[in-house]
Amino acid sequence: MKKSIFLLAAILMASVCSAQTLDEIANKYYAANGLENLEKAQTMIIQGKTSQMGMELPLTIMVKRPNKVKVLQEYNGMEIVIVFDGEKGYMVNPLTGATDPVEIPAEQLGSVQEYNMFNDSFMNAFKEGKVALEGEEEVEGKPAYKLAVTVADGSVTTIFIDKDTFLTLKSTQTVSQMGQEMEVESFVREHKEVNGIRFGSVISQFVNGMEL
Repeated sequence: MKKSIFLLAAILMASVCSAQTLDEIANKYYAANGLENLEKAQTMIIQGKTSQMGMELPLTIMVKRPNKVKVLQEYNGMEIVIVFDGEKGYMVNPLTGATDPVEIPAEQLGSVQEYNMFNDSFMNAFKEGKVALEGEEEVEGKPAYKLAVTVADGSVTTIFIDKDTFLTLKSTQTVSQMGQEMEVESFVREHKEVNGIRFGSVISQFVNGMEL
């Protein structure tokens, strides 16, 4: 009987320690990324470039609380426009020969809302109890916490948080396109602080191991 009680106590203690560790990670992540300052912001404009097939393409992301998004992507002198008004999404893509806005299908709106930099998927899931600590793993030589994050659409994204800085080093997720599943890996190479908020400023993406 004593052995059983001791074993039960050990299991309970392990569960408590695990929960405390996850709380600690979340609190330090919140502080390291300046999310208190992010919560105060009402609008945001992000300007940068994406690299595709050896070309650098200007990109502008505009976000307004709570969930309005506008994305401008330049390509060969043409401008692709994506907007989400809080309920519906629309796209103007001259590469397809269309000049009028086309409504984005509901099942694709999740990818549009990923541009909303006010939404931190890790903290949102943590508040809902949808984050699991899966141990530790090295990311390009840096020790990191490995966490499984269940996002709003029910899918799971695995993120890796630097044990020293508590900034995101990497995220992985499986996406489905045209009936095929693909593994997408995003490596955050550099972070930049703007008005007390830290953002990933250089991000490399790989699909099934091939860099985009």
